[in-house]
Amino acid sequence: MKKQKRVRHSKYRNTGFLFELLTRQITYEILNNSKEEKARDIVKEFFGGKTQLAKELRLFNLLINEKYNTESKAEKFIDAIVDTRSKLDEQKLTREKYNLVKVIKESFDIGQFLASPIANYKILASAHKLFESKANNVSNVKELFDCKYTLVEHISSDAKPLVAAPTDLVFEEYRKQEKDLRLLTYKILVESFNEKYGNLDTDQRGLLREYINNVNNTSKFGDYYKKALKSTITDLHEIYTKMCDAVTKIKLKETINVMKKQKVGRVVTDEQVSSLMLSYELIKDIRNVKAKKAK
Repeated sequence: MKKQKRVRHSKYRNTGFLFELLTRQITYEILNNSKEEKARDIVKEFFGGKTQLAKELRLFNLLINEKYNTESKAEKFIDAIVDTRSKLDEQKLTREKYNLVKVIKESFDIGQFLASPIANYKILASAHKLFESKANNVSNVKELFDCKYTLVEHISSDAKPLVAAPTDLVFEEYRKQEKDLRLLTYKILVESFNEKYGNLDTDQRGLLREYINNVNNTSKFGDYYKKALKSTITDLHEIYTKMCDAVTKIKLKETINVMKKQKVGRVVTDEQVSSLMLSYELIKDIRNVKAKKAK
């Protein structure tokens, strides 16, 4: 019996994956006030306008963002996306991907660049395999079934989309840095929290800077996170003991309990980072209310 050819996943050819890494790099540049905006320039060049990469990226984003209440609808939606992807100009797309990777290699340490963890990696890899199998007429039944099932499960689940920013915002040439920061950190932290990111305090900015700067240094960031977590729990408890408002006390107590249950392993998860960001926001809101009442 002839062995079926495998559909291999290539980070170099996965448009969605490369774009996620570039947006992470843009966030790094913004947080560090970098004079060179290499990642931003790359995104504008390769994902703006009507490039084949931009068209494929929109299909990736549809698979990530869209939700349907039944698996049958999700499956039909996936089939429609894959069929649309097959109509792209494959030669142009391949050439654009080659040039994109070439520029990335010239601009960054490619090994470190590709090593950054991406929260929705499995979804992006599954979509890429389906696209590639259709384009190259590769049919490994089990592997393609697994990829499709992963996407069906994601699209038909009750969970919120992993990326919740409309694609069009990305192509508006990043009109305001504050807006960029909200958008890009949202994608990284995977939480519906972006509108609050326009006014980061010292703790929030410090957490994001450490998170981006040490994304590949899990040990160093883990130490930073544990220290920040302990300090935050102390701050929350201090506010709790002095709080008179019953409703706020309940919210504070729940937050303290959640933070105390955090188990920091070898890798600090996106959810843990987001929880700490939310705790910072809660502390900031309470202190702002107190300051207004004191006036």
